[in-house]
Formats: sequence, C-alpha cells, structure tokens
Amino acid sequence: MRIAIISSPRSGNTWVRSVLANSLDLQEIAVHNYLDAPAELPPRCIFQIHWYREPNFQRFLEENHFKSVIIGRHPLDVLLSVLQFIRHEPATSQWLLGNAEIPLDLAGQSPSSDAFTDYALGWGAENLLSVTYQWWHDQRALRVKYEDLVEGSSEKFARLACALAGETPRARLDESLKRFSFKYFQSLPNHHGWAGRAGLWRQLIPTRAARAIYTRHRRLFDVLGYEVPWTWTTRRQATRNWDSLR
Repeated sequence: MRIAIISSPRSGNTWVRSVLANSLDLQEIAVHNYLDAPAELPPRCIFQIHWYREPNFQRFLEENHFKSVIIGRHPLDVLLSVLQFIRHEPATSQWLLGNAEIPLDLAGQSPSSDAFTDYALGWGAENLLSVTYQWWHDQRALRVKYEDLVEGSSEKFARLACALAGETPRARLDESLKRFSFKYFQSLPNHHGWAGRAGLWRQLIPTRAARAIYTRHRRLFDVLGYEVPWTWTTRRQATRNWDSLR
C-alpha cells in the first residue's frame, strides 16, 4: 500500500502523514521534488509532497500505485501558518522549487502588516495555494478538510484509514493521535506546530485585508468551499491579538 499526501504547505500534511504512518505501519517519505523520491519505493509507504497536478507527476503516482489524499484548509489560515513557520524553517524556500516566492523580509511581520497583505495578493501566494486547488479536482483522490480532522480527529481519521486500507485500527489510531498531538509538533526545533486552530484568521487578519485576499483568489476559495465573511476586525485589533498570541 502506497499513500501520497499532496496539498499546499501548512495544510496539516505532516500531522496527517505521521498519524497514518504510525497507524498503518507505513514508511514515511517527504521530499520537495518528486524526482528526489527513492528509486526503489517501499511497498508500504506514505509519501508527502507539495507539487503541482501536472502530467509527469500524475504518471509517477499512477505507475507506483499511489492512493492520493488531498487536505483542504481555509486559505487564510494556511497563509497565517506560513507566516509563522517561516520564522523557524529556512527550508520553506524550497517549496515548489522557490515558486512560492516568499520574501526574506516577510519573516517577523504580522498578519496586519502591508508586507503580509502584499504577499497574500501576489503570484507566490497563488502558487502556494494552488497545489490543493489543483488536486481538489482529482476525482480519484480522497479529499478531506483540515477543519473536520481537528474537530473530530478520531472518527474522521478512522474513516480516512478505512477508505485507504479497508480497515480501522482504532486502538493504534488513538495511540497515534495521542502521540502526534499539536504539543508534539510545537516541541520540534522548527516549531512545526503552532496554534492548530481552525478560523484563527478571523482574529489576526484585518477584515479589509481578508476580503481583498478573498477577492484576489476567489475561484480558489469557492472551489474548496471556504468563505470570508466580514469580521469587523480592525488593524489595531488584529495587531493586538497577534502580539497576545505570540
């Protein structure tokens, strides 16, 4: 059994990979470029990557008999998590071979800053968010929402494991969820885990900026099924919330 986790960065990919790998006894492989995958793939493995839905990669997945899992997450929460993660992980420059175009001076900025809004409205953010958007159209893939996994971890993961492996190893699954909690990822040297909460963007991104980002990437939001209602969060409030959270 081979499983591929393919989604935009900061969508919960590593969390899902770790839980499924431990639950289903799969060898873990994570690369930035599918060409860097081992020449001889293990018969039981779970493969994590952020990569476009393009013919060569699709052929690679098909020839190696992968089942694909795509994780959808609210794009504004994805961008927030990116902003936090780049402060600790320099390897983010390798996402999509650099096509995420994350400026060096973005690290350390707040979600209420002009620098964050400018990035979120730009081509690099579109590239980053487009990974999940592109794969969401793959009718053969299993599509799950990050928010659903967070709210009902055990039951949602059990359904996912059953769909992938035809079984639900509940005892092993519960142990995996306990082992790979958000506290575990927060303890890693690169602070891979952060808040792990759905809808945090409502408190941290000023409403006008949030609406502008939604308008810029509306097709993506609509296909994934996410909305951006007015929150009336001002820039001052967002900055205060960010400082408090950090």
